[in-house]
Amino acid sequence: MLEFSNATAFPNAGRSRLALACVFSLLLHGLILATWQWLAAKPVQNRETPPPALQAVLVTPPPQAVPVLFAPPEPVAPLAAPAPKPLPQTRRPAAVTDMATLASRQIAQHLFYPPEAIADGLEGEAEVRLFLDGAGNAVAARLERSSGHAILDEAAVRAARAVRSLPAGIAQEVLLPVRFRLR
Repeated sequence: MLEFSNATAFPNAGRSRLALACVFSLLLHGLILATWQWLAAKPVQNRETPPPALQAVLVTPPPQAVPVLFAPPEPVAPLAAPAPKPLPQTRRPAAVTDMATLASRQIAQHLFYPPEAIADGLEGEAEVRLFLDGAGNAVAARLERSSGHAILDEAAVRAARAVRSLPAGIAQEVLLPVRFRLR
């Protein structure tokens, strides 16, 4: 192996290596570009063959015999509608009336007139259905008729849910009016 430790002995040695490296690099890049152009010009062959087109033949089914079921006509007498019975006048039992009064009093104790409704001058009457357990405590309350203002309806249902200790066993549910009036 030759070692060039003296630059003055071979002054063109560094330049000739550089020139050789440049020529080699140009040849290599030219080869890569030529291969790229050759591959790009070559038509792409689709290796996968497309599946054959589906073909279907429609066949009409053979007619089937449909059995016809019928009975010989019988004379039918017109049905006479029974006369409507008059509805009995129902009155709420005194116990239910008393329970409604007691529940209304308890709702009045827990009723909170929302300040926003007072500021806006909102008034109305909502009907709340109160569901009671066996001990006479409210287990649920549902708005049956709106007062026309959601804020008043929510206050009415909230107050109805606070009802406690009504007489046990008389009624399972009570419909109560809840009135919001400004004085």
